Amino acid sequence: MSPSERQHQLVQTLLQFEDAHERLSFVQDRVRARPSLGEEHRTEAFRVQGCATKVWLVPSQREGRCWFEVDSESQMVRGLASLLVDCYTGSTAGEIVSFACSVVAEAGFERRITPTRLHGLTQVEAAIKAFAQQST
Repeated sequence: MSPSERQHQLVQTLLQFEDAHERLSFVQDRVRARPSLGEEHRTEAFRVQGCATKVWLVPSQREGRCWFEVDSESQMVRGLASLLVDCYTGSTAGEIVSFACSVVAEAGFERRITPTRLHGLTQVEAAIKAFAQQST
């Protein structure tokens, strides 16, 4: 599945909730079910720079595809960052570099979250793309 197809699927799931607050609650509930990163990954080596809240992104590559795990001190940030990760993970480096994720905007979150959080999400996406660029 391409990043565009994954994004479309995520947006359709999120838009089933009419209220943006319900969507944000769903995003937070969704990541609570996922395990947090281990302490070995919650280090400066994996920290996304430029985020107000600590965010860790663990990239890997196998069988020609890029995989990502994300964690944060904030459940809200972890949830929003996981939307980005879910769009990109499992994609080839070329797909990642050429795709611009808009899941946050399409789900109507841009108007609901602070500019600081939006900037942090931009930094997470930049880190994803930087890893993919290095992998090509």
